[in-house]
Amino acid sequence: MEFKCEEHLRCTLKCALDISCLDFEVYLALLNKNPATIEEISDYVKRDKSTVYKSIQRLLERGLIERDYRILRSGGYRYLYKPIPFPEFKKIIIKSLETWGKKLMESLASIEKMEQSKIENALKINPPK
Repeated sequence: MEFKCEEHLRCTLKCALDISCLDFEVYLALLNKNPATIEEISDYVKRDKSTVYKSIQRLLERGLIERDYRILRSGGYRYLYKPIPFPEFKKIIIKSLETWGKKLMESLASIEKMEQSKIENALKINPPK
């Protein structure tokens, strides 16, 4: 099976998971470089470490990645991040898509009840002259 709208699929997943483009980019980086430190991810996506850290926090909150730590020989520790196993990811995606789909249907139902002029205004459609 071939996806003809891969970019649309990415957008749908981002909307359903309520994550940004950068969050999605960071997640994909972790799929390629697993496990990874903030510094490694930052280099991979070519973004500042503080920006990547914010994305990492959102992905952790959404349950899409896990954090572990390694004790350093010189003392201290370093956090490592990795994506959750695919079966867990799939469950989260399915649940998120179902929830997002219900919200979308509710929005469509409320739009359906509006007057034509309000619908055009809400959707910013300019009728032909």
